[in-house]
Amino acid sequence: MRFFNENRIVKCGLTIILALFFISFFNIKSPAHADTASFKYNNDSNGVYIENGIPNGDTYNYNYGAVNGVAFDDEGYVNYSDKAYLKKSVQANASKQGLFDVTLDVKGNQVDHPVDIVLVIDFSSSMKGEKLTNALKGLDEFGAELKNSLQSGNIRVGIVAYNRYVYATDGLTGDISTLENFLKNTAESHAGTFVQKGMIEGKKLLDQGGRANAEHMLIHIGDGSANRSYLPVEGAPEYTNQGEITDYNNYHTDKYNKDFQVSSDAYNTSDKSGTTDAQGTLVDKSIVTDATLGTVVQIKESNINCYSIGVAPSDRGVYIAKNIASTPNNYFTIDENLAGLGEALGNIADNIDKTIPKGTITDPMGKDILLQGAGNFTSENYVLQGWRKNEDGAWEKADDVTKDIQVSEENNILTLENVSLGQDERITMTYHVRINTESADFKGETWYQCNGETTLDPESDTEQYLEFPVPSIKAPKVILNVEKQWINVATPLIPDSINFMVTRKNSTSDTWTKSDKITLSKDEGFNKTYETLPVNGVAMNLPVYNNNGDNFEYQVTELDIPEQFESSVTKDGNSFTIVNKLSQGEEEHNSTTETGSSSSTSTIDSSTSSSTSTIDSSTSTSATSGSKTPVIPQASSNDDGTNSTESSISSSRSGLNTKTSASKKAKKALPKTGEKMDNMIVGGICLLLIGGIFYLYKKPLNEEA
Repeated sequence: MRFFNENRIVKCGLTIILALFFISFFNIKSPAHADTASFKYNNDSNGVYIENGIPNGDTYNYNYGAVNGVAFDDEGYVNYSDKAYLKKSVQANASKQGLFDVTLDVKGNQVDHPVDIVLVIDFSSSMKGEKLTNALKGLDEFGAELKNSLQSGNIRVGIVAYNRYVYATDGLTGDISTLENFLKNTAESHAGTFVQKGMIEGKKLLDQGGRANAEHMLIHIGDGSANRSYLPVEGAPEYTNQGEITDYNNYHTDKYNKDFQVSSDAYNTSDKSGTTDAQGTLVDKSIVTDATLGTVVQIKESNINCYSIGVAPSDRGVYIAKNIASTPNNYFTIDENLAGLGEALGNIADNIDKTIPKGTITDPMGKDILLQGAGNFTSENYVLQGWRKNEDGAWEKADDVTKDIQVSEENNILTLENVSLGQDERITMTYHVRINTESADFKGETWYQCNGETTLDPESDTEQYLEFPVPSIKAPKVILNVEKQWINVATPLIPDSINFMVTRKNSTSDTWTKSDKITLSKDEGFNKTYETLPVNGVAMNLPVYNNNGDNFEYQVTELDIPEQFESSVTKDGNSFTIVNKLSQGEEEHNSTTETGSSSSTSTIDSSTSSSTSTIDSSTSTSATSGSKTPVIPQASSNDDGTNSTESSISSSRSGLNTKTSASKKAKKALPKTGEKMDNMIVGGICLLLIGGIFYLYKKPLNEEA
C-alpha cells in the first residue's frame, strides 16, 4: 500500500509538472480578434524581445515594413485590413540616462463601402431665424466632415423636413449646397409635429433613391414631442412589446402596430388646441406615442441604421427620441436653438465615414517597468498630437484630431478613449518609462518588454482587439574587480583568504545597501571579477543607475583586519585594490612585498585597521586589474565599528578588462586578513624551535667526526 501511495504521489507530481510545462510553452492567454496580426516574442537568457526586431543601443523595436507574412502600408505601419494602421516604438530619452520614450502611433482610413443617408428634420413653426441659421451651419459642418466621401460619391445625403406637412429632396446627392438651398427655399415651417410621417417619408426616400449596395442610415433631428399619428390599418396585427421599445422616464408601451393608413388624410392628434382640421381625431398622447414607435420598430427591422439628435426634449420627447436610435451610442442631445447641431452631426459623421469611429486603446505597462507619473498621470506626463496629411501628402499637426480623446491611467494601465480617425488622419502619444533597476530581480544588459499586450478596439464595443507590436528596453550593469596586495609581509604571515563587503549609496527605495561578507582567496590569486554580489544569500546584479537615473556609488570595505596591519583601498576605473602592510614596529622583521599580481616597493604611511574605496557608477563598467601604488585616504569609521578609508571610484558600461590566465598563474599567494597574528607568531616560534633542534642535533655529529 505504501508503494502504491508513493506511485500516486509521483504520478500526481508529474501531471502537475506537465500541465505547467504546456501552459508555459503555449503561452495561454485570452484570444485576440481573428483579424489581428500575431506577434511572437523570444524569451531567453537575453530577456524578452520581439521576433523580427532591430536592436539599437538599449532599445529593441519591431522591424516595421520588412517582416514576411505581415501586411504593412507604404509607410511601414502594420495594416489591419485597410481599417487601422498601427505602430509602437521606443527610443532612449537624451535628457536623462535610463529614461525611455514610448510612442503609440495610429492611423485611420475612409470606409470602403457606399453609404446613403437621409436627415429627417423637425421643421416646425419655430424653424426660422437663429434656429434655421444653426441648422444650416450644422449641415455645412456635416458636409465638411464628409468632404472626401461626398466628393467621391461614396456617401450621398437627402433631407426630409416635416411638421404637419412633409417636404423631401429630389433624391440623394453629394452636393451640400443643394441641401442647404432645399432648407432655405423649399421646406416650409408650420405648426404640428408629425414625427411618424417624417420617418415614413425618410424610409421611402431611402427605398426609392438609395443604392442597393449601400448602407442605409436615417438621422432624426427633433424634440420628439410627436402630436400626430396615422390611424392603424383595420384588422392589422397588434404586437406585444418584448423589449423592442425601451422604457425611459417612466414611459412604457405595452402593444404597438406596424401597419398604418398612410394614404389616408385622417389622423390622430393629441393637440387639444391645435388644428380645426376635420380629419383630425383627438386622442391621448399615449396613442400617438405608441403609433410613432411602432413605425420606428418597422424601420429598424428593414436594416436601416438610425441615429437620433434630441433637441432639448421633454421627458416624453426623450422616450421617443432615444427609441428612434438603433443603439444608445447613436443618441445625442443639443440645445433648443440647435447651436450644437454641427458637433452632433460631426460625431455621427465619424461613425459613418471613419474606419476608427470611436476607438479605445488599452496599454498596460510591462513587468518591472516604471511608468513616469503613474498614480497621478496628467497631461504633463505625455504628449498627445493629432496629424493630418496636406495636399502634398506631408503630415501636418492638426489639434482638432485629438479634441475628444480622453487619456487616463489606473494600476499602470493607460487608456485612450474616443479615438476617431479617418482617411489621412493620425495620432501619436508619447510617454516616459524606466526599468526598475532597484528591483531584487533586476538583470543588467537584459531585454525588458515595455508593455503587456497593447490593443486597439476601433469601435469600443465590437471587441476587435487589434494588437500593437511591443518593443523592449534594457539597462547596463557594473562589473567590479577586487584585488588584494601585500607590502613588506613575509610569506608565512600571508593567510589563505581575506574578507570584504560592498556597499552602495543613492538608492531611491528600500533596497539593499550592503552585500553579504565576501571571501577573496589565495586559490583565486587574490584577484576576482564580480558581475553579481551576494545580498541576503541572493546573487544581485549591480545596476549603473537608480530609479531616478542617478548613478549608484559602490564602496569596497575590507573586514577583519589584524591590528598589526595598516590597510588602504585604491581604485582604477571599476577596479579596487586592497593593500596591507605591517605596522612600522613589525617591518624590521619582514622585508617581503607580496601582491596578487606583482610586487610594489611603495611605502604606505597609515595607521588604519580597515579600508574602504568608493565606485561612482558614472565612469566605466570596465575594471582593469593590476598593481597600483596605493594612496592612503583619510581614515573614517565604518558602520561595524572598524576604521575605514574611503576613495571614490566610478563605474561605466564598458566591458571589464581582466588579467590573462598566464598572469593569474604567476600571482603569489596573499594572506587572509581574518587570521589572528597570535597564530602567525606561534607558527614562527615553532619554525625557530625546529631549526634550533636541528642545529643542536647536527652539531655533535660534526664534532664527533
